[in-house]
Amino acid sequence: SRRMARDTQAGELPSDLRLWPACLGALPTIGLNRRPALMHIIANQFTLTEFLLDSLHPAQRADVLVHPKRVKVIGYSILKAMAAWSPFPLPGYRPFPQAYLQALAAIPPDAPVLIFGIENIKDLRIIRKYLRTRRVAVFTWNPVIDYQQSHRVRRLHIQQLKGLGFHVFTFDPGDAQRYGLTLTQQVYRYVDTFRQALPEQWDIYFLGQDKNRFPTLRALGERWQGFGLRTKLRMVPEPGKTYPQTAAVEVLPHSIDYPANIDAINRARCLLEITQANQSGLTVRCLEALFFDKKLITNNPCVRTLPFYTPARFLVIGQDDPATITAFLAAPLPALPPGALDPYDFSHWVKQFETRSAA
Repeated sequence: SRRMARDTQAGELPSDLRLWPACLGALPTIGLNRRPALMHIIANQFTLTEFLLDSLHPAQRADVLVHPKRVKVIGYSILKAMAAWSPFPLPGYRPFPQAYLQALAAIPPDAPVLIFGIENIKDLRIIRKYLRTRRVAVFTWNPVIDYQQSHRVRRLHIQQLKGLGFHVFTFDPGDAQRYGLTLTQQVYRYVDTFRQALPEQWDIYFLGQDKNRFPTLRALGERWQGFGLRTKLRMVPEPGKTYPQTAAVEVLPHSIDYPANIDAINRARCLLEITQANQSGLTVRCLEALFFDKKLITNNPCVRTLPFYTPARFLVIGQDDPATITAFLAAPLPALPPGALDPYDFSHWVKQFETRSAA
C-alpha cells in the first residue's frame, strides 16, 4: 500500500480557489499569509476504496493516508486493545507503523479530516489519540448491522464512536434514524476510462459475499435460466460453510479483484443486487449499474425514490411483475440527465466534508 502524506507545494492555491472570479476582488485571507487547511483523508485498504481514491486529482491524493491492514494475531490484538483503551502510551509498543503514526500527528490542528470506511472502534480510538484536529468526520461504508449483530452492542458501538468526538455519517437512512447518524449519499466514481463496449456474454451478472443470500440467488438463477437467460451469479462463500451444487450460482474459491469485476460488468447487460435484511439506502451495486450505464434488478425499493428512476432502467423484485423480465432486458436504456451522477462521484462527494466544523 502506498503512503501519501506530502505537503502541497509552497505557494500553490487549493484547486477550489484557483477559479475565484476576478470581479470579486482579492482572495479572502485567514490570518497573515495563511491558507485554509486542506482536507485529509484516512482510508481503508479495500480494493474498491483504492479505486475511488484513484479518481482524485493528484493534489488531493497527496493528502491521503492509507490505514494499515489489521494484524490477525491474538497477542497483537490484545496489545492493540490495551493501547486503544489506555490513557497512556504502552512502553515499547506501537499499534501501527511509526511512519503512519507520525503522518497522523502531522495533520494540522485546524484541518478537516475524513475517515473513510474504517469502523473498528479500537483503530478509531488510536487514530483519535494521534490527531490534533477535532474536525473529524467518519463515513461508515457498511450498515451498522454488518459489524455488530447484537442490537444492544450496535448501540454501544455507536455511542463509543460518537464519544470520540467524531461526526458520523452513513448512507443508510435506517441507521441514520435509529442511531442518530448524519445521512449522506452513497458514493462511487465516474468510470469513463473503464467503460468498454464489449460483446455481451451475460444477461444478468452478480458478484458478492453470501451473507445468507445463497438461497435467493439459487432460486432466481434457476428461474431465469429456465427462461433461457444467460446468468453469471458469482458468490464468495462464508468461511467453513458448504453449499449444495447448482448450475445457477458459481461459488468462488476466493474473492476476485476489482478489475476482473469491471471486466465482467462491461460484458453484462444487467446487474443484480440483493440487499441484506434491515438494509436501506442505495448500494454500491446500484451505483455501479448507473455509472457503467447498465440496467439493475434489485430487491431494494429505495431505487424508486431516485430522481432519475425509470422502469426501463430498474426492475424491483417483489414489486414488479417477474414475468416481464425478458421485455425489461430487451427495452432500450434511457439516457441519464447531464450531471445526474455528480452527487455520487467521489471527487464531488468529498467536498461536503471540507467545511465541516468540529462535532
